[in-house]
Amino acid sequence: MIAPLNGLIKRISCKKEVLSALLLLGLTTTLFHAQTPYYLTVESSPAVSAEGTVYRFYVQMQDATDRMSAVFGNDQASLILNTPEGVFNSSLNASWNASGINPAFLPVFPELAEDTYATIGLTGPASTSGIAGAADPSIVEDATQQITPYFLTSGATSLESTTLTGASWYVLNTAANGLPDENMRVLIAQVTTTGSISGQINYQVFPLGVGENQEQISMPFDGAGVFGLTPAEGCTDASACNYDSAAGIDDGSCEFDSCVGCTDALACNYDAEATIEANDSCVFCNCGSAGSGYTLVVESAPAAAVEGATRYRLKIRMANALDQMSAVFGVQGTPLQINVPSGLFNSSLNASWNASGINPAFLGVFPDLVDDSYATIGLEGPASASGVADAADPILAEDPNQPVAPFFLTNGSTELLINSITGSSWFALNTAGNTFPDENNEVLIAQLTSLGEISGTINAQVLPEGVEGLGNDVQKTFEFSGAGLYAAVGDGNACGCTDASACNYDASATYDDGSCLQTDECGVCGGDGIAEGTCDCDGNVLDECGVCNGNGIAEGACDCDGNVLDECGVCGGDGI
Repeated sequence: MIAPLNGLIKRISCKKEVLSALLLLGLTTTLFHAQTPYYLTVESSPAVSAEGTVYRFYVQMQDATDRMSAVFGNDQASLILNTPEGVFNSSLNASWNASGINPAFLPVFPELAEDTYATIGLTGPASTSGIAGAADPSIVEDATQQITPYFLTSGATSLESTTLTGASWYVLNTAANGLPDENMRVLIAQVTTTGSISGQINYQVFPLGVGENQEQISMPFDGAGVFGLTPAEGCTDASACNYDSAAGIDDGSCEFDSCVGCTDALACNYDAEATIEANDSCVFCNCGSAGSGYTLVVESAPAAAVEGATRYRLKIRMANALDQMSAVFGVQGTPLQINVPSGLFNSSLNASWNASGINPAFLGVFPDLVDDSYATIGLEGPASASGVADAADPILAEDPNQPVAPFFLTNGSTELLINSITGSSWFALNTAGNTFPDENNEVLIAQLTSLGEISGTINAQVLPEGVEGLGNDVQKTFEFSGAGLYAAVGDGNACGCTDASACNYDASATYDDGSCLQTDECGVCGGDGIAEGTCDCDGNVLDECGVCNGNGIAEGACDCDGNVLDECGVCGGDGI
């Protein structure tokens, strides 16, 4: 997933939650790099207090705003550490990470500094690091193939994460220790051993802190050294259509003549790599109009108790009944924006940003509570009162500098905008029953009540058919204005008949697809002026010869084929 969803994991207790966590972390694809700007450096130095050699693993960053997100392993990208002579793990550090290396103990127990541990940018507890906004890393792991024992057991010889569920240690993208140090690098592990060390490290980086541009790198290593620094070959000319920003050596593959394409992002055939707009190349309808099957439904109805107001309900319509609604999010590059120029109604009786504060027991006394504005995942009240099996109230992860909650708590709010590097999201784990669609194949994601119109951009993450595993999530962006049915950006536009005089006029259509029809004189939309089975609109019937109200015999003939009775009375006869 992208940056805001990297901060959603609160606790992990079963295989489903581990898989959901890895999806939310953004480990949706694994890119294997023979070379990468985010190369791995393994430094070695003699252990001072413990026996052996201390190896430190650093990921090199390219910009001060690059963020180290996670170290991971799974069945597609094995995480392996081989230390055949065993590792040193101090019994004084009870944690798998560096949070147990209390600086106050080091003068008395100096070997504690040479403990083996996993980390993201820390050599001790976050609270004593001196880094503002630092946070100790978290871990998710397959219960059948745990990686924590490697960092807790002295003498451990190997670490492996190779299962479908996999494992990862990570930090939220709000943690300052995910940023590089003064040498533009981030420490991800320390291993002390008396022998050799080798294996493969997989890590995820957010270039410039932007989660949607995530890079996952799989880097084999053997002992100390720099791994992955060899320049890649490719097109190094930035003006070329196939420019490769990761390439360090130009291989003569640059192309300049294939930049003939549609540059309008709203078109069905939008080409993100096109730099020159080809004449009339953009097609807004009749290509990909079915899209992915995921649409945004904005329903409107008069508010129940707030006079003159309209209650809007935003729902994601799923492709099938087994799909699960995962999260609504916003981040730099993929902003979440809701505009309510006339102000939002937020009831003071609901103290929550979501629907959990709308207690059904209060509605009879305080009817305006039903019109409250809130964010949700499939619920219009507390999960405990929903009647949905395994329902769970949604969770919020938000950038403190650009929070979500005030928009749903402050009466009169006019705008919600989430476009920071950190980002924000409301979400539910895939173990929650309210992530599945209702009988209309829809999941409610927000209710907004206002005296005026609403508009904006919504980003949604869906797990198609609820399939667990990496690479199965779908992220869609929807632009909306008022009530209507909206296709995802890039999935095909809201097309239909835009002629208000037509009998099949579609008020929700943005682009005309040439389907407009007029009502014929018989009152049939798109008809030809002849009622079905008749010769005119008054019900006169065509006979088998095509004659209106005829008797089935061509005039002056004995049948419809034009055969004439001869003088002997024989149809088509020769008169003999």
